Amino acid sequence: MSPPTPITIQRPARRRPRSGLTLTEVTISTFLVGMVLVSSLSGIAAIYRTWVASETHHKAVALARQMMSEIVQQQYKDDDLLSGLGIELPETSLNRALWDDVDDYDGWSSTPEDRNGAPLPGYTGWTRSVTVDHASIADPQSTSAADQGLKRITVTVTDPGGRQTTLVGYRSEWGLLESAPEADSTVQSWVGVVLGTGQGVALQGGTEITNHAKDQ
Repeated sequence: MSPPTPITIQRPARRRPRSGLTLTEVTISTFLVGMVLVSSLSGIAAIYRTWVASETHHKAVALARQMMSEIVQQQYKDDDLLSGLGIELPETSLNRALWDDVDDYDGWSSTPEDRNGAPLPGYTGWTRSVTVDHASIADPQSTSAADQGLKRITVTVTDPGGRQTTLVGYRSEWGLLESAPEADSTVQSWVGVVLGTGQGVALQGGTEITNHAKDQ
């Protein structure tokens, strides 16, 4: 009896793990990453535009309300002069500190500045303008040819992009602010705050005080 023939069993060759990506996989991955990046950048841009628009709106409203507060604290009219609109001598259009009645502001336009003419920092490219009209008692939104005892004040703020914000207020000849007090007194009708950074003014805002004397 012959000895058994040895059997040789060969194991299949072990595949080496793939160490890279195919061109197709790289292309697909690049496309997906690009789509995510574009979407993220679009979202960030939209957030930034919204933030800028909100900041601009708040600045415009603050500038309008500040000017309106300054105007309504003046007399309804100069008792020593006729009831025409505009400044009177010795008042000049270059010095608001000399203005003492509401209609002195009619036709005024300038870059944002305080009453003494000092520019407000952080508002390059902005403008403010004012018109004052005789308003009809029966319909305050309508303009009257003669003074009926009511004036309509319109403050317009224009931002560097050309967008306008308008604030309308009224002043009556018979309001409480026209009543002579028994003693000299100061009426504070607006309070504001200025927030600044190392680069300049970040935001200026304020509000009317609700408990001051108002026109009736």
